[in-house]
This record gives sequence, structure tokens and C-alpha cells, in this order.
Amino acid sequence: MSLFKLITLVLLVGATAADLMAAPKFYGSARYQFSNSNTMVTFGCGGINNPSKENATGTIIVKLWAIAAPYAGGGISGKVLGEYKLSGLNPGAYYSPVSKTIRASLPSAREHYYLCLTVLEYTSSGYVITDFRNFSNTAFLGPVDLFSMTGPWSWSSSKEGGTLNISVAKITHTRSGNTGSLKLAVWATSQPYRGGISGYEIGSVNKAALKPGYSYSSVKNMAKFKAPPPGTYHITLVLSEYSGTGYRVVDSLASSSTYTFR
Repeated sequence: MSLFKLITLVLLVGATAADLMAAPKFYGSARYQFSNSNTMVTFGCGGINNPSKENATGTIIVKLWAIAAPYAGGGISGKVLGEYKLSGLNPGAYYSPVSKTIRASLPSAREHYYLCLTVLEYTSSGYVITDFRNFSNTAFLGPVDLFSMTGPWSWSSSKEGGTLNISVAKITHTRSGNTGSLKLAVWATSQPYRGGISGYEIGSVNKAALKPGYSYSSVKNMAKFKAPPPGTYHITLVLSEYSGTGYRVVDSLASSSTYTFR
């Protein structure tokens, strides 16, 4: 066997799976966008290509990360906000454009995060990052509020009639299933409400559960009025949901001024 053939044989035998990785790459601009409630996120880029002229890629995953600092390569630690798979690419092939909208998986702590888009390829060692794009601006992210009341809201009582009028612009929810039964109540408290309600419930109304995608708009209800002891109080509209063991406060709206009951 000639020396040339021997060297060639050694080189061929010495080739590893890593040498054959096609390493898909991003091209064009990377982008992301959250829905108004942050429940959904759209992310992608101009495209992903296979720069190899000979080797196909393994299965591809695109991931959007929330991380504490801009990613600089190597191991990555943070929260995967969303991901999706793409079939492997033939030599020289590409995807263009690349974009999907999926339900976001948000961090458990509310704070500012750096965002990074990564592309991974499946290899004999599992999925490995082959390219990434850091976004320049941070994003303030945290758990999605399951319920939200939108003002304006108002209340008025009739001591003679014993009634309390309650109105609020909108009640929405982000549950993937039905909510529990809801309770809308007006509270009079000695201190501004900051959680852990303590005071006097001066009127309340029960409302039926909401289905996914449904909301209450232009809410107007009349409740029985229960006057608190004479004094000056902070007034808060409190929304609660029945969870099987009782009602749990899920949102609130505070009045801008105090009110004196005589």
C-alpha cells in the first residue's frame, strides 16, 4: 500500500460524527413579539440554511431564551420561552422565512431578561447549539395574570334603598380552560388594599364562570348594601374566583379617593 493511500485511509477512519455535522446557521434578522397578555410569542428569523455542500443536518430546534446576561457561546442557562422543531436540511438547502407563534412559557420571577434566539442540531451527543442571536433590548417578563379587570369602575350606594350599584369596564382571563365561579365585591378598608383583605364588604355579586376566550364587558350589577361603621375608608373593587375550597382574590381596582360613611 502506498504512503498516500495509507494517509487517506487513516484520515477517513479518523473522521468523527462531529466532523460530519452540517451546523445549520441563521441568516437575515432575528425577531420576536409577545401578545398583549404575554400568553403567546412569535419568534424566528429571515431563514436557516445548511452551509454544507455534502452533509445533511440532523433535526433542527429553534429556541427563544430568557437569560440573565447576553449569551456568548458554550453552555446556556435560563428559561426557554418557546421552541419548535424543523426537519433536517439537505446539503445547501434552507428554510426561509422561519417563524411560528406558540404559547409562551414564562419565567417564575418578574424581572428584566436578556433574550436570545438559538438554533440547535441533533447529533450523536444530543441537541447542540450551532448558531445564536442576542437581542439588544431586555424584556420585562413574569407569570401571566390569570385574571384582569380593566377600568373605569364605579360604585354608588343607597342607604334608604339598601342597594349598591357596581360597574366595571371589563373582566378578562387567560385560562386555557373554564374559570371557577366569580365574585365581584366592594370593600371598605381603613388602609389602602395591598393584598390580604381586611375590612368591610359593603356589597357583592356572584357571576357565572367564563369559558376560554370569553370575557365580561360593560359590567353593571346591583348588590345588597351593607353599610360599614361610620368612618372614612379606602374603597376597593375585588374580583375573586371559587377554587373548590372557597373564593380566592385574583384582581382588584382601588378608588382614587377615600369615602366617609356617616
